Amino acid sequence: MEVNFEKDYYNNLLSWEELEYLINIRPLMTSEKVKILEQGEDELFNWENPIWATYHNCWPPSLMKKVIDSRVIYLIDMSKSTEKINEFSGLLEEIYDCQCDAHIYIAAHKNVKKIHPFGIHFDYSDNVIVQCEGTTNFKVWDEVDASHYSTNINLHNATAAIPILDVDMKPGDTIWIPKHYPHLATSKTKRLSVSFPMTSNDSLNPDDGWVREDRSWVKLKH
Repeated sequence: MEVNFEKDYYNNLLSWEELEYLINIRPLMTSEKVKILEQGEDELFNWENPIWATYHNCWPPSLMKKVIDSRVIYLIDMSKSTEKINEFSGLLEEIYDCQCDAHIYIAAHKNVKKIHPFGIHFDYSDNVIVQCEGTTNFKVWDEVDASHYSTNINLHNATAAIPILDVDMKPGDTIWIPKHYPHLATSKTKRLSVSFPMTSNDSLNPDDGWVREDRSWVKLKH
């Protein structure tokens, strides 16, 4: 994979309305799936469950709304969350011969912080990121030796202080960021985007196995 940016590459991948549907499905919003950025060390979220709940660690919609209105969050293991996201995940798996997930990033609160809570960082997986709603500035720097840094880095220690890519992403715009390439996302408005992290077969621990998500999509005749 190479660093790349294309305007209007994938329009209408995910909307605020579709996200509303997902977060209102309480059994889907498990504590393992919902990741809150900037959570205080001593901050705890508690809730009660109805007697018929089969899994108790699922965020109730009212609390999800509270967190979304005040934080940046992302949802993992979402590559089967919609038909479009599932289809695009499968396409990436075929193109790059990889396993692919989908992370939904949400910065919906009114006072959006300019700097992404991750800061300048690199990932250990290749990523394709589709902007779905709002505007986000993405900066990408040249590849670093991952063995010399943590995933969050100081630009003064990076191999190049000048970004090799600096773009404002609007709905439909898509960016390709290979692993070990530092990048920074700066939300300019409320933001909804989907990141597709990809892990190749040769980078997996042999004990993890090579099992792709079942991309079948069930449709029922009426």
